[in-house]
Amino acid sequence: MDFAAADARALPRLPSLIALLAVLLLGIAVLPGSSAPRGTDAPADMFSAGRAVTHIEAIADSPRPLGSPGHAAAREYLVGALEDLGWRTSVKSGVGWMTPPDETTQRGARVDNIVAVLPGSDPTGTVVLAAHYDTVTGSPGAGDDGIGVGTVLETARAIGDGPTPRNDVMVLLTDGEENGLLGAHLFAHSLSPSLGPTVVLNHEARGNAGLPTTFRMTSPNSRLIDALARAPGASADSLTQFAFEALPNNTDFHHFAEAGIHAYDTAIASAAAFYHSPLDTPDRLSRSSLQQMGDIALTTARSLAGSDLATLDDAGNDVVSTVPWGLLHYPRWIEIAATIALAGAVAALTLSRIRRREATGLQVALAAGVSLVAAVVAVGAAWVPWWLAQRLAPGMASPVLDEPYRPGLYQVAAVIAALGILLTAYTRIVQHIPAASLTAGAFVTVTVLAVVAVPFAGLPAAVVLPALPAVLGVLVAQVLPARLTGLRLVAVVVGVIPASVLCVAAVVLSFDAGLVFGAPIAGAFVAVLFAVTLSLWQPILPVEGSRFVGAGTVVLVLACALVAGFLNRDGATAPRQERLWYALNSDIGQAVWASPEPPKSAWSRELLIDPPGRLPSEFPWRDDDVLAHGPATVASLAPPEVEVLEDTSAGGTRELRLLLRSARGAPGVGLWVDSNTATVHGATVDGHRAEPTEEFGFVFWAGSPGGIEVTLTLGVLDDEVRLRIADLTDDLTVVPGYEPPPERVVVQPAVVVTRTVLI
Repeated sequence: MDFAAADARALPRLPSLIALLAVLLLGIAVLPGSSAPRGTDAPADMFSAGRAVTHIEAIADSPRPLGSPGHAAAREYLVGALEDLGWRTSVKSGVGWMTPPDETTQRGARVDNIVAVLPGSDPTGTVVLAAHYDTVTGSPGAGDDGIGVGTVLETARAIGDGPTPRNDVMVLLTDGEENGLLGAHLFAHSLSPSLGPTVVLNHEARGNAGLPTTFRMTSPNSRLIDALARAPGASADSLTQFAFEALPNNTDFHHFAEAGIHAYDTAIASAAAFYHSPLDTPDRLSRSSLQQMGDIALTTARSLAGSDLATLDDAGNDVVSTVPWGLLHYPRWIEIAATIALAGAVAALTLSRIRRREATGLQVALAAGVSLVAAVVAVGAAWVPWWLAQRLAPGMASPVLDEPYRPGLYQVAAVIAALGILLTAYTRIVQHIPAASLTAGAFVTVTVLAVVAVPFAGLPAAVVLPALPAVLGVLVAQVLPARLTGLRLVAVVVGVIPASVLCVAAVVLSFDAGLVFGAPIAGAFVAVLFAVTLSLWQPILPVEGSRFVGAGTVVLVLACALVAGFLNRDGATAPRQERLWYALNSDIGQAVWASPEPPKSAWSRELLIDPPGRLPSEFPWRDDDVLAHGPATVASLAPPEVEVLEDTSAGGTRELRLLLRSARGAPGVGLWVDSNTATVHGATVDGHRAEPTEEFGFVFWAGSPGGIEVTLTLGVLDDEVRLRIADLTDDLTVVPGYEPPPERVVVQPAVVVTRTVLI
């Protein structure tokens, strides 16, 4: 029986095809655009990417990890630049600390936060422009976080050149972010009450291009959104805050929010293959992204600087989405009410079709089940093309975020794969279930997802905003007389326009999270868009066409993947990246090459020849990780040293006061207590009280050249306490014979020397 026939007659094929294409093209046409970068001759009251990039070029000529010459040079430059602006500038030094919840090794450093203040005329609080100025080892960090530093300095200049703001404005350039948000920890734990109500605009990067998105805000947020909404090109979505929690990243925002400070977290995330790599250079940083981030920062900061910050706590919590004309935000109760309205509208549609005998309850239930399964499979299918590419050519993926340099066609393949699954499922199931039931069932599935998501603010809106207008359009078409085919089509088209505008943008922007995370998210939005536009697809799709659709999908996905592989082939892009560490175990006089991931080239396969395994003696902070490794030449490197300054025992405990230092002047030193020989009841590192965990260890950076003082209060289990100590640098050229091929770059290199000490 031709179950699709009746529904296909309701909306004519050619007009439906034209309408569907027009709706999708509209969604593409209104995608957020990039800002044209302004030059150095831009008016003084405006943000200029040309002026901002001069600061980025000044600090990003070399890596600037903690304790490095580049780090010291960047600090000196930034202090001078802020003093030249006439701001009251200082360096706030102290110990920042991090106790990771899922790691045994704690992290600390002596950090130097740069703080500059422009006093307000009648302050009600403080507006803070924040970014971090340190980098990971081996990366010049033009994106992470040069874009943030450039944004903050140029925004500060523009504010300072204008009328005196009402509120105090502070520049905060934090230190040690890459080592564990250490500068933000110091700032948050030494807040001065004189700041008053405080709001921080934090600027970050997870790549070197893309739309700057405010992906997190503290609560209550409605006044924060009001200020952000005034900025041209601002982008924010409550869904991103939920999605960010799934990503293995964090920012200084964490400590600001934890300290009760109002805060925004804004970042770019495209071109993520360059993230944390030696290739994150100023010439590769998008000037358009810099301009747009600056425009957003300047407008938002000016709005906050002129407002009564004492009222921020009185605001409510809004759900926010980005639409073509700006930010759409509304109270949480409206999101819940809209979800209820969607459920009511879908129930009305379903009951109407059952009464008209176009569907049965069982058919709608089956269609809803099929729709859910198809959506889940589509989400997985979107992930498959890049996953297969990584299996076949692992060298294409950057080691930090598993991204290729040119991801465009892999993104297209992901969308085609997801859509192909949905089309194949429809053309197969429509042979057994009437098309009218499938439409209702698809809406039921979308509604169930929205209802299930209600406990999570912002998640239902991602479904309700596109689905509610669409189902209302279908309802209008349902009640119109059958002879008014044109009006029925118009009703459906008008209803799905919001879905196209929102979902097409969501699909595109999902890939800012990368192919690994973003492709499945994009697949989910493809599924939502397909479900709510199904009334337009039905007249177009051939009945009994599942084989044709499935084969076409496979061909298109393979074609995109093959061309993408060709575009990303070795030698056709920037140099490929690998991770490589060197460790010298001075106890036994042996050295190893190691990597947290399998080798990706003939060069690294020659170095990492042994079966993967754990190397706790060589890398104590990665003692549970399985590492690729192989034997290495022993370099002439002095091991770290420990001097016992004091050793006392009383009441079954032993207190050691030690001086830990690197004989080779390494910026990082570490110490781990063997839990078989002692339990740690208390610990102080360079004056900071550390957490006395069961498996105690730490790495500390940028201590004084003479070493850092460590005090341990121990419960002794053996006659001698066994300590494992290490120091860390990043210059692999100290290893005899080390010479990577010219088409390879090493990401986040490490040189570690370890030894065991019995006390």
